[in-house]
Amino acid sequence: MPPAGPVLSLLLIGLVVLSALLYYRAVKIQRFLEPALALSQPRNEFTRNISQTFQREFGALQVGGLQARTSSIVIDRSLLFTADGALRPSSTVIIKRLSRLFLSLLGDTRTRNNISIVLVSFRYPDDGPKLAIIAGREQAQQMAGLLQDSLYEAEPELGAKYKAYFAATVQPEHLRRGQSGVIELRIIPSELLHIEVLQKLVKYTH
Repeated sequence: MPPAGPVLSLLLIGLVVLSALLYYRAVKIQRFLEPALALSQPRNEFTRNISQTFQREFGALQVGGLQARTSSIVIDRSLLFTADGALRPSSTVIIKRLSRLFLSLLGDTRTRNNISIVLVSFRYPDDGPKLAIIAGREQAQQMAGLLQDSLYEAEPELGAKYKAYFAATVQPEHLRRGQSGVIELRIIPSELLHIEVLQKLVKYTH
């Protein structure tokens, strides 16, 4: 039987070498993940602020046909408008909450600095007779403007302070297949958010 001393020494050396290898691998993984996590942080924080604000306004209100996504809110048109383009009386509650949501987001300097514009976007059918397409586009334009004005009326401070952040727009349904008959309130990030991401990227290129 070999002496215990050399065996223990070899065992300890093996453990030290193994620990060093594991530490080296952990450092490599950390160096790989750190830039990716840092780059995603500004966008994740921006998205989290939108999600939390949406939950504050709509969390307790069960509304079918209304859905929050990463940087937009999608609403079934029939939830707010009649077939002829008039606002439903029941739309008041939803519009009020939408107004408070955007007032909260734009009232927060950190979030506002990362918002370029909020598109109040309506779809219109772009297949069928030409006159029907034109009529559908005009109706969509009227409803987009009506909804935008209604947001300002529901919260006058929103229109007074942040009107420049909103734009009513329409687009043909073929650009968004599977999203016909919906309204989308899309938040477009500002260049400041992109610059913050680029600054973090530069940090990890040196």
